[in-house]
Amino acid sequence: MLRLGLFHLLNLFQRPMRLTLLCLSSIFLTPLLAQGSDDCLLALAITGPGPHAFDNSVATLDGAADPLCLAFGSDQVEQDVWLRWTAAVTAPTLLSFCGQTTVDTKVAVYDGVTCNDIMLACNDDSCGLQSALTFAAVAGSEYLVRVGTYPGAAGGIGTFDFTPQVPVVNPGNGHSYLVVSDGADWPTARAAAEAMSFNGLTGHLVTIVDQAEHDWIQANLAFTRPWIGLYQNTTSSTYAEPAGGWEWITGEPFTFTFWAAGEPNDNPAGEDFAEWHGGGWNDMVGSSTTPTEYIVEFDGLVGGPGLFCDPANNASSGQPVTLENSDLSGPGLFHLEAEGGPVDQFGFFLISASESPSPIAVSQGLLCLAAPIGRYSSNAGPALNSLGRFDSAGVLQNLAGTSSVGSGFDISAALPDPPAGVIASGDTWLFQLWFRDLGGASNFSNGIAVTF
Repeated sequence: MLRLGLFHLLNLFQRPMRLTLLCLSSIFLTPLLAQGSDDCLLALAITGPGPHAFDNSVATLDGAADPLCLAFGSDQVEQDVWLRWTAAVTAPTLLSFCGQTTVDTKVAVYDGVTCNDIMLACNDDSCGLQSALTFAAVAGSEYLVRVGTYPGAAGGIGTFDFTPQVPVVNPGNGHSYLVVSDGADWPTARAAAEAMSFNGLTGHLVTIVDQAEHDWIQANLAFTRPWIGLYQNTTSSTYAEPAGGWEWITGEPFTFTFWAAGEPNDNPAGEDFAEWHGGGWNDMVGSSTTPTEYIVEFDGLVGGPGLFCDPANNASSGQPVTLENSDLSGPGLFHLEAEGGPVDQFGFFLISASESPSPIAVSQGLLCLAAPIGRYSSNAGPALNSLGRFDSAGVLQNLAGTSSVGSGFDISAALPDPPAGVIASGDTWLFQLWFRDLGGASNFSNGIAVTF
């Protein structure tokens, strides 16, 4: 009866009613309309976090096998359908089917949409029989998403979503950390970590250099069995089984250890890579996919900094003044440093909510901040005065007593007026340094954007 009634209504109203129904469908069903194309060349466009629907019930095999997809003896994704997703933000992004389907899914993501692009990540069975993976997404870029099944499994329907991952900042060292749930081997995990960036910060497998860092990771991150950035250099002069030649991938001194009881033991032979399992670290064969996660470390503050207007015009020192990626320091929310300046010349920091679309030439430099521009000078008050002078090495030394380390400036929550107010969590603020160059000229550093 309902179908018959709808048929008669359509006949009565014809085009107007059809348009109305289509509009209603667009309003209520758009996030779930895309089901995926059986042909990669016809991949369906999707945007936003989701949920996004897929249906591979009658799909055929369209894509090639890839070593990144090797799981349970197969590197193929069968019964695959294709979607084309555009990233809204630059961040490590979780693509997850967990709890959203009963299909034994297998999923891959490619860097681009030409159907012959590089596979970024692939996963099978991250959460039961469903898939989840994390890849480095860049705002505005398009990615091919290949949704299929483990070979021999039945297709079906379900949904998936995208979630930008926000690393957790360690206030003790200013570094940030992200746990990625992916049963990849160690080389794959290392490559994936180093491909990740977050607001200008490049990632790597975690390196744990002291007890304080270890304790913070253990207390603040949720993980079961992750890879870490520790490997045994078999060409090192200190190499000897089982405990000689171990090195951090960053080259940091290997002085702190947290091996589990009886480890490392090189049993079986070839256990040249480290995971964190149970009571401590354990040596493993690098080709193993038994570790269920890996930990990514970003060597700087989460959310920043990202450089712009870079490089700046040269100072009389013959080089541009550069704002440095500084760790959390003292009472400030963020610590700014500047180097490369002319000896014995003074300067102070500027702040704005946005970058100028057209940098303004001022004397010898470029002002890249948009109005209103705040000045961390004596006019802003004692706590907001960043006045400093470049030393013989070109490093800006603080003269106002507002740096916990002597150089640079500790930014507090309070803002100068303008722009006035306070810095809140999630805010993004942009900074430059104004400084007096030789001959009485004005000059500026490059810019740095920080999301707090």
